[in-house]
Amino acid sequence: MLQKELISFYAERKAAFSSQLKTVSARINLISNVRLAVALLFVVLLYFGFSYHQLLYTLPILVVVFVVLIRNHGKLFQQQSHLQSLVKINQCEKQGLEGDISCFQTGSEFSDAHHPYAYDLDIFGEGSLFQFLNRCNTLIGKKKFATRLTTPLQSPETIRMNQEAIRELAAKTDFRQHFQGAGMELEEEAHDREQLIAWVKQPPFLFGKPVYRIILIIIPVITVGLVIGSFFVAGLKSFAILMALFQWGFLGFYLKRVNTFHDYIGRKKNILQKYASLLHYLQTENFSSVMMVSLSKSAKHADRKVHQLASLVNAFDARLNSMMTLIVNSLLLYDLQCVYRLEKWKEENAENLIMWLEAVSETEMLCSFGGYAFNNEQFTYANIHSDFSISAKALGHPLIPPAECVVNDFKIGNGPTVLIVTGANMAGKSTFLRTLGINVVLALNGAPVAAQEFHCPIIHLRTGMRTADSLKDHQSYFYAELDRLKGIMDELRKDIPLLILLDEILKGTNSTDKQTGSIALVKQLLPHPCLAIIATHDLALGDLEKEFPDKVKNHCFEANIENDQLSFDYKLKPGLAQKMNATFLMKKMGIIPS
Repeated sequence: MLQKELISFYAERKAAFSSQLKTVSARINLISNVRLAVALLFVVLLYFGFSYHQLLYTLPILVVVFVVLIRNHGKLFQQQSHLQSLVKINQCEKQGLEGDISCFQTGSEFSDAHHPYAYDLDIFGEGSLFQFLNRCNTLIGKKKFATRLTTPLQSPETIRMNQEAIRELAAKTDFRQHFQGAGMELEEEAHDREQLIAWVKQPPFLFGKPVYRIILIIIPVITVGLVIGSFFVAGLKSFAILMALFQWGFLGFYLKRVNTFHDYIGRKKNILQKYASLLHYLQTENFSSVMMVSLSKSAKHADRKVHQLASLVNAFDARLNSMMTLIVNSLLLYDLQCVYRLEKWKEENAENLIMWLEAVSETEMLCSFGGYAFNNEQFTYANIHSDFSISAKALGHPLIPPAECVVNDFKIGNGPTVLIVTGANMAGKSTFLRTLGINVVLALNGAPVAAQEFHCPIIHLRTGMRTADSLKDHQSYFYAELDRLKGIMDELRKDIPLLILLDEILKGTNSTDKQTGSIALVKQLLPHPCLAIIATHDLALGDLEKEFPDKVKNHCFEANIENDQLSFDYKLKPGLAQKMNATFLMKKMGIIPS
């Protein structure tokens, strides 16, 4: 679809979900009013029932009606929340296509200035690749997605399987949006998942020991029997009290362990119910790609099991009510009953719970790529080959709107392995480096790239474009840059294949030293397994093409100055740049005399 068609597509979906939301909201208001009327009628009939006893027979019916209304109200409220999420999803997608991605998360918490390429390529932060692509809502989903953007896949077969899954998900807008909507309703704290995993790994202290199963049945039966009997036999009252005290004494031996147990699993009903909802969407959708079939299969019956866990946790949380816990622990050894049932659930499902949570986060990540693929049908999937070369036709930056994006054909490897890219300020050198780098990251994740054709090998990406001072590490800008270059050379000397993108290196020294060091660095790169692109203003580096014609090639971005006006076509051309614009701009702005 064209961009205008996509905007209309999301606008129509937003309107449809908004209409459904209006209907559901009206039904909620109606049920709320009916429920209030039933409650008032119950009070009135109860009042007059003392005088007209036949009215009391209607009260059980009203109670049943009231309970049904409460259940329907709860279901409608869940629908309302989900529809609100779907309206927001389509509004955000529409805004994103119009150039406003502010409603998507930036991922700035994952930013790392020392990462081999993420900081230079704007992988995280405002206007970043993460903000452009991410549709994950669980904390582990966002973390997994960030990890994939910073450590792409290293197997051609795995990349192919990801491509297949992303293609399939791109065509499943309904599934992606319902899955995303369920995730948006997840109010997750940073420690929730860690506590669940820690709870799963704790050894049981009740379940698996037959004596406790017997105790948890016999003692409550005797106690409740004595309490009931005390209404008929006065002498049983003291025995009933003794049994209640015995239960508290017995519980006292385990109270510390019960409290620790509750600290891990308590108050997790809502998050578990939301995870169950996500798993429900995953297991009920029909897939054909290998990865999605596997993920869906792993979630089989998971929603029911996780709902069961949520109910058990909710029952355990009743101990937070002091009056309730006083009664039920006096009669039923309630805390230990809950622990036993939760440990039984854990024994049966512990390994699966971790797998289910991983399936949710993996699906979120793939859906993020799938949504990006759907929004950019003009993009293509990379051909991951074994040749040590990268080539592209009509390569553009995926974050630049199609109407504004200038594309270039490009090739490196199978011949020259170092490209020297010269050009004036603002001519497009840095943008080209980021364009290639980001597309390689996408390609190695199985996602579509902004090109008509794209061929690349499995390769590690390293950049040196935006090195910064580090007060924390007592490191100057220049030393930080040298440290980055040293790391690159250390990897090359271990024969690790690298794609190296360097922008105006050695800026922190004088021009003569910079030129000498830059030339020496290029010569050091040549014997090693690397594909390198070096953007520079220093035309002297272009002489290396004469010295190493089979290894070094010159390309440039030219500036055009006509009728005292500066313009750029942002097209990559062979050869050295002939026009520079610094002096022209300084004269134009009145910094120096014309």
